[in-house]
Amino acid sequence: MRITISIIAVFGLLVWEPGLALAKSKAEKVEAEPPPAAEPPNACGCYHDAQNQCHCNKMKKSKCDCEGECEPAGCEEQRRKQQEKDAAAALKRIQQNDKKGQAAAKAAQAKKQKEKAAEEAKKKAEGGDSRWK
Repeated sequence: MRITISIIAVFGLLVWEPGLALAKSKAEKVEAEPPPAAEPPNACGCYHDAQNQCHCNKMKKSKCDCEGECEPAGCEEQRRKQQEKDAAAALKRIQQNDKKGQAAAKAAQAKKQKEKAAEEAKKKAEGGDSRWK
């Protein structure tokens, strides 16, 4: 009988304890109401409170048009990623222009070589060097 009661007690503690920890973690995640705004919200929906801390209203699509001001979380990361994409696109464009320039230079060099070869063939056909005729 004691063993049965002990097993039930241990089982109850094992089941009960994680439930308390889960309830505590949920309570910690819930943020208290943000303090009232000391100034009107900016274009991004964010404002500064009396302690000059930034608070943003949760919106479906946050705008990141307030660079350097109080703005939603993740805007700096989003801006950095966009700059990396722009830099990669510019680099690709430069490489393509360089390839086109190299191809044009090779074509011009091949054309000069053909013209030189044609000129030499014409001179040979005329009888070689005209000084000794």
